Amino acid sequence: MRIVIALMKKEFLQIARDPSAIAIAFFLPLLLLFIFGYGISLDTGRIKFGIACHSESPEAAALVAAFANSPHFETTLSQDVGELSEALNRGEIRGLLVIPPDFAKNLAREAREALEAREGRGDPGRAAERERAAGLIVATDGTENNGANFVRTRAVGVVAAFEAAAASEAGIDATPLISAESRYWYNGELSSRHFVIPGSLSIVMTLVGLLLTALVVAREWERGTMESLMSTPAGIRQIVVAKLLAYYVLGMFSAFLCFLVAVHWYGIPFRGSVGALALLSSVFLVSALGQGLFVSTVTKDQYLASQVALVTGFLPSFLLSGFIFEIASMPVAVRAVTRLVSARYYVSSLQTIFLAGDVWSLFLRSMLFMGIIGLVFFLITTGKLKKKVA
Repeated sequence: MRIVIALMKKEFLQIARDPSAIAIAFFLPLLLLFIFGYGISLDTGRIKFGIACHSESPEAAALVAAFANSPHFETTLSQDVGELSEALNRGEIRGLLVIPPDFAKNLAREAREALEAREGRGDPGRAAERERAAGLIVATDGTENNGANFVRTRAVGVVAAFEAAAASEAGIDATPLISAESRYWYNGELSSRHFVIPGSLSIVMTLVGLLLTALVVAREWERGTMESLMSTPAGIRQIVVAKLLAYYVLGMFSAFLCFLVAVHWYGIPFRGSVGALALLSSVFLVSALGQGLFVSTVTKDQYLASQVALVTGFLPSFLLSGFIFEIASMPVAVRAVTRLVSARYYVSSLQTIFLAGDVWSLFLRSMLFMGIIGLVFFLITTGKLKKKVA
């Protein structure tokens, strides 16, 4: 341990003299959190929506008013469907509604058939097969699949509320036999920032851990100081442990800075314990630093090390960790690959500890896999260094 402590002191002196290490540890996280916090939002505000109304009936006017008064839509009225279609193609609106000329007659027929079905005088099969919404057409931009489904769901919800109100005015009991109440646990506001920011901490710490060791150690290989260090009586594992511990301390300061920004700047709720967060971050940093040290050992070149770190660290963490894309929706082969990505376990743990609290059954499992990945990188790196020294 005396040798390890001496090597750590050397590393801290080198860090103090190296502005790039300070920039990676403190300025890069702030920049990335700013980008993720303000640049990525999965929330949808008021949807720009076009309405082509070909009916002059009071019912059609009431439906148009329902969309205009909805907090989810910013409506544009036009008699020309072609004009609205062009606006949809240009991206000026995200969907459109076409109200046919016989809307009022169709709506009356819908109400009559609904009343007959409820009283048992109608054909249940007919009620299940016929088109709802009195011949209305809702068109959305299918090039954005998720956005199209969201717009359609919102529009159908407004139409359903209008139908219920129209049925009530007609004296028809439209109350469903079974009522379901929706509740959202842990993120009641359904704010995307509340799970994007905790997930982005994983991406930030991945880059910090990788670049701290990959670039800095690769620079030592370029300057020849790494060979000089390995020619000393210090063992290979002592050198590796000293470097990991030194940059681990720097990485934990960076993680604490990210935590303060997430809670006090972005206002993300934190329902877990700081101790659990520190433990999770520690295990994850060991795996990230170990991967960075392995990259620097293999490449021994700063430019190549940075490229390999981005490809093997940042991209898998961003795409395969569940940060943006849900892992359950991925193909089976890709889901198997995600188990080799440490960020997968860190993302789920961070979102849980911020929004739900301490769930140790999840944390222990995540730390086990992250620890195994870190240990594998440590053993491979020490083995690779031994071969080079020999």
